[in-house]
Amino acid sequence: MKRIVILLIVTCLTVSLGIAESLELLTMEYEPFAGGKGNNMWCEIISTALAREGVDVKWTSLPNDRCKLLVSGGTNAAFLTGTLVVSQAEKPSFLMNDNPLIYLPVVAIYPKDKYATGLGIKSADDLKGKTVGAILGTGSIAVLQKAGAVLDTATDKDLMIKKLVGGRYDIAVVGDLVGLDTLQALFPDKVDAYKYEQVYSSPIDLVFSAKYPGSAALKGKYDSGIAKIKADGMFMKILAKYYPKGIVNKSILPKDMQ
Repeated sequence: MKRIVILLIVTCLTVSLGIAESLELLTMEYEPFAGGKGNNMWCEIISTALAREGVDVKWTSLPNDRCKLLVSGGTNAAFLTGTLVVSQAEKPSFLMNDNPLIYLPVVAIYPKDKYATGLGIKSADDLKGKTVGAILGTGSIAVLQKAGAVLDTATDKDLMIKKLVGGRYDIAVVGDLVGLDTLQALFPDKVDAYKYEQVYSSPIDLVFSAKYPGSAALKGKYDSGIAKIKADGMFMKILAKYYPKGIVNKSILPKDMQ
């Protein structure tokens, strides 16, 4: 009886003090957009939105394929990803939004001396037959395979850029700020030797497990929190932190904000 009374007291104190529900979310390392530290663009948006609903988020970084496996099986509640990684056949295992959180401009980075006049990319199909580097587990893999590109994958962004600069391939396909930031960090003296062109736009969102207990309720809190930070301007304030001079590329915004 004592244990029941103590449990009730603790529960009442937790509610009265506004102590947040704790939730582990998964993501891959994809700075400056996402990563296990959580102090990056997409993670900050999601953490802020869920905090409005009393949910305290802890981020864990794993390879994208591993995130998908854990969430589809119901071991974890949700993972942050480019939603293109979820195939049509896999969709019944997940709860997903029709209007994604945000869009990622995915670019082809290439050496100026190799393609002096540029690639002239109008769609991913223009990369057909070209050897292209991409990060394993990202949405770019499916897009490039469909386009008929010859893939050379890397396990992370650093290795992909090292292969590009080392001449393993002439084109690397990756999120715009990710590729440029990595090139700047690893080879600052070579940045001016490369150009980039947009290949496609990737929808990004938090993808929930259909099997995790209470996942529908968690998704409801997420959707509610996102609506709140869109309405009060916090969504745009967070984005502005990550763009030069606070000028946000409007093409990244979800459909209801464009």
